[in-house]
Amino acid sequence: MNQRQMSEKNRIGWNQNAYQAWESRHGPPSHYAEKLKANPIKKVSYYLDEVGDVNGKRVLNLLGSNGNKAVCFALLGADVTVVDISEDNKRYAVELAEAAGVSINYIVKDVLDIKTGELSAFDIIILEMGVLHYFIDLAPLFQMVSNHLKEGGLFIVRDYHPFVSKVLRYVDGELKLDGDYFSEECNGVDVAYSTLLPEDKRENLTKNVIRRWTISEVINALINAGLTIRKMKEDKGIHWAFPEGSPGGISNRIPGTFMICSTLKQI
Repeated sequence: MNQRQMSEKNRIGWNQNAYQAWESRHGPPSHYAEKLKANPIKKVSYYLDEVGDVNGKRVLNLLGSNGNKAVCFALLGADVTVVDISEDNKRYAVELAEAAGVSINYIVKDVLDIKTGELSAFDIIILEMGVLHYFIDLAPLFQMVSNHLKEGGLFIVRDYHPFVSKVLRYVDGELKLDGDYFSEECNGVDVAYSTLLPEDKRENLTKNVIRRWTISEVINALINAGLTIRKMKEDKGIHWAFPEGSPGGISNRIPGTFMICSTLKQI
């Protein structure tokens, strides 16, 4: 399988009732907007700890899904662009932004189809939570980031820790260490939001195709794209990153997510 084939599978997967799924999870955009407006910092506080005040900054949210992070950044004064492959995601995000009284630029496109110079450079680029696995090769993805990051800008990639996503399995009520951390296989999986849909809608959903990455693969791809790693974190206490039914307190003993902050390499 090549990237074009993977992207097409995932484009189909993410255009299957996503709007309905977000309504099921968050309610109509008009209702969810009120919640975000009441406390826009809460949803993006993890990133604000790294980037500080975003007022007046240009933010690129790659694979920004339903737009909740983008809207919060916009509420805090940022000029926000989202690139995502799903029309359904855009519909929910645009309605969410309108209800919140802000504007976001939402581009429906494979991020790898964004050409150098197509977008202006950004102060902050964010790629987060369960999206790295939609790429069969990280090199072109991180090169796209490098091409669109301002000098002095910050790129933050945050994702599920590969020890959790590649090694832990919840089978028949038990948490098992039976995965292969070093596997390079592509696998078919249910669309991430499928559990938010009624059973009759879930039955016929086209699956997504993913390739999970190790931390060293992510770090090496960042370096090869001309980025300098400024900081890395492995996050403690992220209970929602673990399979349902995991032992209590496991998130305080095993990192659930990781984050890497990068800047352009100084020449």
